[in-house]
Amino acid sequence: MLKTQGNLLPIIVIGAGISGLSCAKKLQEAGKNVIVLEAKDRIGGRLHSMKNKDDVFDLGASWIHGIENNPIWDIAQKNNIETAVFNYVDSDFFHENGQPFTIQEKKEFESYIEQIEEKLTEATDVSALVSLREILNNLEIESESFSPDHLKHLIFSFFEKYANDPYATDLYGLFSQYQKYEGYFEGDEVIFPHGYSQILNDVSSDIDINIKTNSAVKKILYDKDVVKVVDHNNTEYLASKVVVSVPLGVLKNKSIEFSPQLPEQHQYAIDAVGFGSFNKIFFELDESLDLQKNSDANSFYYWVGNTWYNVLDLSKIYKKPVYLMLFGGKLSEFVDNATNKEVWDFIYKNLNTSLKKLPNKPKRIFITRWGVDEFSYGSFSFPSIYHNESLVATLNEAIGNRIFFTGEHCSLEYAGTVHGAHMNGLETAEEIEAVLK
Repeated sequence: MLKTQGNLLPIIVIGAGISGLSCAKKLQEAGKNVIVLEAKDRIGGRLHSMKNKDDVFDLGASWIHGIENNPIWDIAQKNNIETAVFNYVDSDFFHENGQPFTIQEKKEFESYIEQIEEKLTEATDVSALVSLREILNNLEIESESFSPDHLKHLIFSFFEKYANDPYATDLYGLFSQYQKYEGYFEGDEVIFPHGYSQILNDVSSDIDINIKTNSAVKKILYDKDVVKVVDHNNTEYLASKVVVSVPLGVLKNKSIEFSPQLPEQHQYAIDAVGFGSFNKIFFELDESLDLQKNSDANSFYYWVGNTWYNVLDLSKIYKKPVYLMLFGGKLSEFVDNATNKEVWDFIYKNLNTSLKKLPNKPKRIFITRWGVDEFSYGSFSFPSIYHNESLVATLNEAIGNRIFFTGEHCSLEYAGTVHGAHMNGLETAEEIEAVLK
């Protein structure tokens, strides 16, 4: 059965994440007839707040990355949404034996990290792995606290961790000049004690958009003037324009069939832009861990078995012993396919020596598995070794002025962020408005 709305064919937005909703709202405010088709039974996409007892856990996005001139911060302020400053960069570091770095050790370690980050901005090889090895080979270490070889080992592993978190990949797959596309605003980073999903209320309220959940799109036919969209129930919709606002992982997986096939340059851009698995492990304990005392840090790095593990202390937010670990790349893929017990056993095995009060079983644990979510197949995009401005420009290029793509992966400056997705959604709506004039 073919579905339309009124006499005019609607604009169909596929995906009710932040980019799709922002695009739909702007189009509706401009007087356009809009239908949103969402595969899940809820709106928000990778922005998902889960309530458990009296607590809210953000299983998707958590941070506003820099509040200065950030449109998501503006939405939070306009709606009096409570936030809490949580600057992820305030970190302490621990040796293999669980002893904290001295002030001098931390100063030296962070100084070399900054030096290498600066050198990576000028790297000539596209792979961060190759560039980092070259930089370290040529780096002259002058340290009062570490042997040169050990410090280089610590630095290399720290950048391995950095490729995992926040870029959801490994060093080999990460573009050397990743900072060029980091996409954060200046100012404090903040989180939402009562859930990031409150932002959705602003971008989905005060409008009369027809949002159909549980409507996973499986086919888009666009060989004629009218676009036909077919969902998994074989319900057919006719549209004048279609905005594809699904995660890049869905496009990479070819979960949606395009007829005719996408132009070669669009398919290449979809394949070439990075998209990785990134998972969260929230856990509550019966008693607080003995983390660094007399420190303002809320992020703690533990050097165990030649690997850095990061624990974020959320106790001040939740008013109870709640912690968060973030895994990207290969470790995230392990989490995707492991049971809760297997994940906790892995954490306990690696950290129980450093964290003396870590129990062999947590009071509560919540684990995301975005990499195996059939409506995401990953968490967010990252600058791969193939990344360039041309790829992103192609993703933003409409196909026959009928098929438009939007989302965080379509943002050149702010990829991998909520604000990037929101801004790109608005830009896509403006592009469609211009076409329709």
